[in-house]
Amino acid sequence: MRVHTTEVFILRLICSVAATTCALALSAPSFAQRPYEPGFSYESGSVHLVVRPDATYTVSQENVWRVNTQQGISEAGVERVRYVSSQDEVESVEGWTIQPDGSQLAVPADMIRNQEEGTEGGATEFSDVLDKTIVFPKVQVGSRVRALSRINHHATSYPGYLGLSYTLTSAYKRDSWDFSVDMPAGMPLYIEQRGLQGGLMGTDNGLDHYRFHHQNAAAVPAEEGSLSQSDTSDVLRLSTYRDPIALGQAYQQASRPMAQVTPAIRTQAQALTAGLKSDAARVKALHHWVAGHIRYVSVSLGAGGLVPHPADQVLANLYGDCKDHAILLEALLTAVGIPSSPALINLGSSYQLSSVGIVAPLNHVITYLPSLDLYVDATNAFAPNGSLWFEELDKPTVLTALGRIGHTPRMSAQGNTTHSTQTLTIEPDGTLAGTSRTQLSGVPEVESRYNRFEEASTDEEKVVRDQLYRFSETGTGTLKHAVPNDLDAPYWIESTFRLDPVSNFPGPGALKVPVGLSTGSLAALAVTQPLARRRNAYPCQSQHIDEHYDIAFPPGAVITHIPDAVIYNEGGIEYRSSYVRKDAMVTVHRVLVEQHPGSVCTPQDHEAWKRFFAVLQRDLRGQVMYR
Repeated sequence: MRVHTTEVFILRLICSVAATTCALALSAPSFAQRPYEPGFSYESGSVHLVVRPDATYTVSQENVWRVNTQQGISEAGVERVRYVSSQDEVESVEGWTIQPDGSQLAVPADMIRNQEEGTEGGATEFSDVLDKTIVFPKVQVGSRVRALSRINHHATSYPGYLGLSYTLTSAYKRDSWDFSVDMPAGMPLYIEQRGLQGGLMGTDNGLDHYRFHHQNAAAVPAEEGSLSQSDTSDVLRLSTYRDPIALGQAYQQASRPMAQVTPAIRTQAQALTAGLKSDAARVKALHHWVAGHIRYVSVSLGAGGLVPHPADQVLANLYGDCKDHAILLEALLTAVGIPSSPALINLGSSYQLSSVGIVAPLNHVITYLPSLDLYVDATNAFAPNGSLWFEELDKPTVLTALGRIGHTPRMSAQGNTTHSTQTLTIEPDGTLAGTSRTQLSGVPEVESRYNRFEEASTDEEKVVRDQLYRFSETGTGTLKHAVPNDLDAPYWIESTFRLDPVSNFPGPGALKVPVGLSTGSLAALAVTQPLARRRNAYPCQSQHIDEHYDIAFPPGAVITHIPDAVIYNEGGIEYRSSYVRKDAMVTVHRVLVEQHPGSVCTPQDHEAWKRFFAVLQRDLRGQVMYR
């Protein structure tokens, strides 16, 4: 579904509280693939702005799409023109279906309807972002659909702020796209452009005239698992603010009054930190309380998309979005004498800031503690103090109270660990009785806490069955773990289980090391096939995985062969495995240490991973033979 918007209409600093695991993408098959053919293509488009001295403006847009395939009918058959009802007046919206023979069908007025912005958050997100939805009639292969709109943007989120962001993805053929701006002569306009031609064309009648043009001759499919299109595609970004620091100053000016320390804020802060001797301890207590007690609800009306609500209001309601969580934590910290700064960041796969003062791709607010050089996310009820989601690591930030750019910590293998120990006893009929214990830190811990919390309302039998199904195992078992959202307690997972036979007893036979109800981190890596090749950079994790297995064979079984040890060290990937036989016991130890310079890897890194992937698969296929 296409949504044509400009960033200034709709962008909200609202974040998702769901964890996203960064996994390697599925591979393309080695045989020839069918040609990439999008369901529709972009025939022509134009955007024209007339800007007023206070940075409000009118914008006229025209888009013409061509339907190429049967699948494209449903995709191109609906157009959404998005706007913010408190800031925008929709002056006109029109649409036509142009048939292959050239005849035109106007879209009736009753088929252009107002629709609230769809969000995954459902009832936890409320905003005044609306869509004028055009439903085109009689769309068929070969049809074109044409939409015209005119919107008066009569209010700005920040004083004198105009911010526009267009990401021109290469996933669609684009014959012609033109963008023009007429604005008062000498009024600042800062431009970031990639893959477009144009700029300031001239000045007359007291107006500066900017013109830009873009074409994309061939459609190239998006690469699965790559960086955000914001980082890799052609873009046009314009702002009346010079750079991200200027945007941060505007955010700070608007948000700082919301962090007022009221009596209720002071009382709460003092109660939570009573008896604590250090700033580090006080920060931890306040952060954990906000993350655990303020539920995520976004109410972004008017400027509320870019300005938080008052901290005492958030405290009274016990809900808010990411800005509201951050402002409450800021007020609580201020009440006990600890300075902090909002940190604007992207929660997703974008790792670059715009060079101009624009919100995109910033979509989230966390908190920075200068005295501790520490970032915390008050919306994340599963990240112990100092831990972040993977999507927040190794990212540039705008530190609004400090007037500078910051950077979240890079991911280290030693800080993101999975250590599991598993004991398996094979009974005479081949049934395996086992136990496991796993301890995690960093990103694996945050993601595991989240997953265990989400599973709490699911029948344990189903949870066990689903976990065993990952690696084609069956059986029964029970799971125990620390309370997922008790951030003050160490985190661990334990299991007891019985697996149906995975090889035949009595022998002869061969046995691969079962995963059971352990985390199966290495096994999961070995079944996630890398892409055949990569064109673009992609997000990647650094991690330390340590898996230990003790496997006791039944009385009378004779072990005739164990796999050879493996030592591998290339491209920032260290792996070793060992297999030791003693009587009827086999001990298996596998360790992976993957350390990258940062969270963005290159196509060359991908080739290195592919080479290791073959080694890992071969090692995990190794079998213990017996008779």
